[in-house]
Formats: sequence, structure tokens, C-alpha cells
Amino acid sequence: MGFIQNMAKRFSHEAVIVQKRQIADHTYHISMRLKDDAKEFAYTPGEFLRVLVGLDQDAKFMDMIRTYSVWNYDAKSRVIDMAVSTFSNGAGASWAERVNAGDSIYYSGPKGRFTVSGDNDTSDYYILVGDISALAHLYEIRRHLPAQKQVHSFIYADSEKDFFADLDGTTPLSFCRLPMNPSQQLMEQLNPIIQQAKGKGMVYVGGDGRLCVELNKYFRKEHGWEAGQIKTKPFWMPGKKGLE
Repeated sequence: MGFIQNMAKRFSHEAVIVQKRQIADHTYHISMRLKDDAKEFAYTPGEFLRVLVGLDQDAKFMDMIRTYSVWNYDAKSRVIDMAVSTFSNGAGASWAERVNAGDSIYYSGPKGRFTVSGDNDTSDYYILVGDISALAHLYEIRRHLPAQKQVHSFIYADSEKDFFADLDGTTPLSFCRLPMNPSQQLMEQLNPIIQQAKGKGMVYVGGDGRLCVELNKYFRKEHGWEAGQIKTKPFWMPGKKGLE
């Protein structure tokens, strides 16, 4: 255990957890404050962190690495918010249930390409699609999209108890009760939106890897969208570890 902790300290940044609370049946809101005030946290909305979980458990080092989206970063307080899903019952879920305010946390990043496009974005409207694992990430994306542009959203779950509000208590994204991997149902709801929309669109799809693949094909083949208009991020895939 001492060796693993030394590796964590050597190759990761350190923060301290300042708050943990359960916000839905399978989600915890965890806030952490960066400890090294001298280092800049260069962050683009939509990036994620690699977090080491289970340092107090007997596990392989690679099994401890989990990926979590930055729900929000406050540069003034240097506090990062994350929403940690417990659907998988894996190492990350167990960690989220055990961890408490005052505990240290080791991380690397931020990194990732499932981000807001920035100044070069010429889209006329946006579509955000995902399950609960991607909800906090899509809240962060939504917060940084141009205020004057139209945004359509489909956040799905098979239970209303799994939905949760954004950090300010609002729900700027639309919730719908659908089964896992509802590709066909979502396509049926997307068709009239895309057909009636004017201009160039951009879609962000996060969560179930199967849905990312199906909707990527749908937008390209059914509607002729270019690769640059489609952003996907498989947060998890059935039968695979390390994407939670």
C-alpha cells in the first residue's frame, strides 16, 4: 500500500474533498479543492480527470484509475465539482460510497476532446444526448454554449429517481424515461427536429458506447452531417471496465 500511495503522489496532483452528498439514487456530488495553489488548472469546459480510487483497498493499480467529468470548476475557490455514478458497482462506485469530506484525492488532467468547440464553432443549433452517466458533463457543455443559440436535449433513464438538477438547482436539459440503449426511440424524436431546423447543427452524445456508435452512423448516413458536427464520448460499455 505504501508503494501505491507513493506512486500516486509522484504522478498525480492532490486535492482534498470538501463535500459529498447523494443527489440521486445512483449519483454522488463530490467537490474537491486543489491543494497546490502555485499550479494553474488549465481547463476547457468538457474535459475530464483521471482519479485514483481505492487507495485504502487491496486492488491492482490500473483498477484504481477512473475517469470523471468536471461538472464545474471555480477558479477563485479552486474547487472542482464532479458527479460520480454508482450504477456499475465497481471500484469507482465503492469509492464514492466510502469517501468523506477531508479525505485526500489524487488525480491527473484535465484532458479530453469531448469539449465545447470554442471560437471556431459556427453551429446554428445544438443537440445534447446522453444517459445519467453523462448528465453532469452535458450540463457543463450546455452552460458554455452561446446563449442566443437553440439547444435541444434528450437525457434518458429508466427511472425518474436517477435524474438530478444542475449545480444551481435548475434543469436546463430535457429528461425522458427510456430503456437502456434507446437508439431507435431517440432517432424517431430527433428526425422532426433536424428536418425543421435551419442552418448547421452540432450534436454531443455521451454515455452508453453503443448509443454513441448508432447515433454517429445516424447523423452521418441519414442526415449527411460531417464528422466535425458530431462529438461522442463513450463513458461506459457493457462488459468493459475503466470507462466509468
